[in-house]
This record gives sequence, C-alpha cells and structure tokens, in this order.
Amino acid sequence: MQKAIKFTSIVLILTMLLSVLISIINPNQIYAAQTVSSDINSINDSKYPGIKDRINLLKRAYPNWQFKILYTGLDWNDVINNEYVGHGTSPKNLVNKSSNYQGAWICAICGDRPYDNGSWRCASQEAIKYMMDPRNSLNASDIFQFEELKSSGSDVNIVRNMINGTFLAGHEQEIINSANRNQINAYFIAARIIQEQGKDGTVLAKGSGYNGQYVGYYNLFNISATGEDKNQIILNGLARAQKEGWNSIEKSIDGGISFLANNYVSKGQYNLYLQKFDVEATNGLYQNQYMQNIMAAESEGVSLRKAYENVNAIASSHTFVIPVYENMPSSACARPSTTGTSTISTDMVKVNVNSSIRLRNNPNGGSTVGWLYKDEVVTRTEKATSKVAGTYWDKVRKADGTEGYVARETYDYEPEYKLYLVPVSENNNGATSYAKGDVNGDGRINADDALQILKASVGMLTVGTSTGDVNSDGRVNADDALLVLKYSVGIIKQF
Repeated sequence: MQKAIKFTSIVLILTMLLSVLISIINPNQIYAAQTVSSDINSINDSKYPGIKDRINLLKRAYPNWQFKILYTGLDWNDVINNEYVGHGTSPKNLVNKSSNYQGAWICAICGDRPYDNGSWRCASQEAIKYMMDPRNSLNASDIFQFEELKSSGSDVNIVRNMINGTFLAGHEQEIINSANRNQINAYFIAARIIQEQGKDGTVLAKGSGYNGQYVGYYNLFNISATGEDKNQIILNGLARAQKEGWNSIEKSIDGGISFLANNYVSKGQYNLYLQKFDVEATNGLYQNQYMQNIMAAESEGVSLRKAYENVNAIASSHTFVIPVYENMPSSACARPSTTGTSTISTDMVKVNVNSSIRLRNNPNGGSTVGWLYKDEVVTRTEKATSKVAGTYWDKVRKADGTEGYVARETYDYEPEYKLYLVPVSENNNGATSYAKGDVNGDGRINADDALQILKASVGMLTVGTSTGDVNSDGRVNADDALLVLKYSVGIIKQF
C-alpha cells in the first residue's frame, strides 16, 4: 500500500515538473498572467488608449450592456508577428479578394498566390493589425464579435428568424436543444453555420457526397475541411463527418456544437474574436484558431446583431469581453487601402537551402528542435551580430510556433558562400530581395555576380543598386565588381 502511494506521488510530481518544463520551452506559453476585470473605470488610458472612451460611449447608448476586459499580458507586436505566419503553406489569416479587399489587404510575401478554393489570398500585416485592434470594433455594428457565448438558454423564435429562408429552416429546435445541452449561445451557432455554409449550403451540407464518395454524410461546421485545393478540402471535411458518424443534418448539428463547446468555448475561447485570434492562454496561444477567414469574427458578429435587431433585443442585457494588449499603438490601426500595396514591418526570411536545415536549441547547439525547409518563410526574432563557430546564428520562429537558432550563412571554412536566410522584400508579387553582391539572386556571392556587375558598368545589362552597389556610393561599376570578386575568394570578409 505504501509503495503504491509512493509511486503515485512520484508520478504526480513528475507530471507537475513536466508541465512546468513544457511551459518554459514552449514559446507560445511565455506571457504575463492573464486576468479578466469588470472594472471599466480602472482601465489605464496611457497603456490602452481609447478603450475606455469607446466602451463608455456604448454604455451610454445601451445601459443594459456589460463589459469585461481581458488583460492578455501579450505584447501587441508579438501578437501580430505570431498571426503573420504560414506563408506559402497555410497562412493563419486569409482574405477573400474582391474590390473591397485588395491592394494593401493582400500579403506582401505571398502576393496574388491563391489559397483554399482559389479566391482567397494571404492577409497582409496591415489587415491583421486592423482586424485585431479591438478599438476598430468597439461600435454598435461590430461589437457582437466580443459577446460572451456561454449560455444556458436561448429563444427558439430568434433562431427561427435567423435561419428562415436558408437550408437550415426547420432545424431550429435541434439547434436550441443541442446548444442548451452544451451551455452555448444558440444564436452564435446559427450564425456560425450560415457563415460556414452560406444561405443554400455547400456540398458539405447536402449529404450528396462528392465524386461518388461519402454519400449521406454532413459537416455543417466545416470541421477538418482543410487542404491545398477544393477537392482536398471537401473530401477531408466529409471524411471527418464519416469518422464522427454525422449521417444526418441533426447529428452534424449536435456533433459540431459539442466540438465547439468542448474545444473552444469551455477552454477560454468564449467569443468569436477569441476563436478567430487565439490570444486567451487557457488553451495555448495562436494555434487553436477555428477559421482562417480574417473577417469571420466580425461577419458572424454582424449576423448576431441582425438576429437581435429582428426581435428588438439589441438593447437587452449582453456581456462583451474585450481583449487588450501591452504596447498597443497610440491610436486605432488604420484600415488598409484597396489601391495601395502592403509592407512588411517584421523581419521575414525565406529559407534558401536545397532541402532542409537544422533548427537548434542554441547557437551551434547540439540539440535539434525542428527543421526549416526549402522556400519556407519564417520570422526572424533575433539577428546575430557576432559569429559562433564560424557563422552567424539567427533566432527564428516557424508558423507552428517552434523557435530555435539556425545558421544564417555558410561557415567561414566553406569554400563557397551561400546565404541561407534571405530577407523577404516589401513588394506584392512574392519576390525576395537578396544580400548586397548577390545580383543574380541565387543566394551565393561569387564570380558570376562580379561578372554581371562588370557588364552592368559598361551598359550590357541592368543591375539594381540594392544588390550591385556594394560600396554604397550610389553607382554600380567596376569598383563594385572588384569588391565582389575579392569577397568570393575570401580576401575580404564583408562589404
């Protein structure tokens, strides 16, 4: 008996130590303690400018509304950097390109590269900042993305009005019953399904299968419906429906609501904003985001507001939870221009290797914490200023949050130079800008580059000053070619 108790105690202690260790090594868990407060008057205007004023305006217009502040403890710039990832693979934030969402709404790294069904583009940093800044949504139109979704009862008549004229008509009671069982706001559920499926429902809501597969299965919430193209997205969604046994609309409604309640609402992501932007620490950070559509929280919130308007319930009691961040900009972030181009304020680099390169625990560290792959775009969080073991070791963060150190370039002893981390340019076509001297953009600085600069100096071709003017005198000429040649053979170590 004593041995069993001792063993149990040891297991418990080891579990606690493991939990602490994970929190130390997981970069997504490094944050100040998060708190929620109902004391609006105590909001620090100098730290969170404009928040209190906007809330007070709403309270004067709607006295029954209640507000809470989620003090995330997260640095604003760190949050944006963690959301601006996944370029070339699966960006965290997508925008449906249209006349209203183009120009500076589109990511400067991915440019016009299509995602999802082809109409989606990677969202720019400006777009992420605008949509994440809570001050831009503290108005009567957009506020409902912050409404607390925990609920023990909803009115079936409101749900009926919400889904009238859609493929969901007639299923209001199933929504109400399941929402009540899971203690979740049924109006949010109706808005979410319509957001995912549209008024008429996609193939995932029809039970007709796809290309002869998965006939009789439904996935109204698009759970696991992800992939590189339309076929893969639909098949993955239907495969999940089959796995869960969702062979009716009713079962899909109940299963989807349980999924949302168990994986989001009950784990701290209790409003639309927090489901889109995972900045509530209970369920980790940045990784548990329900949708890529950057407009989803706002548009679903608008659907909620319209539902309340239809039954004259806007002025009723509603509770909103507003997240705030450390080092927020002094004023609300501006809406991106539809005619301009986006920029990159973060140090983003593209991985310039043949296949992969190790991500290490420390500069020249012995432990591998991950891998970077050819053409992967990552965030550089620290740029080394001195060499360790013959090269610079920069700290980078992958799209999945993994952080580590990687060699920026070849070692001193290697005969031919190559830059492994190539800075991404600030343009809208997905191109990259290379280091000075690398005029042909192959990531190497050698005699080929010197020859091109020499040809440019006599008018045989054109070379950009950003790479060709290595001595920074404003001209591309033979002096630059000589410097590149000396660098390529090791006579000089830098320009």
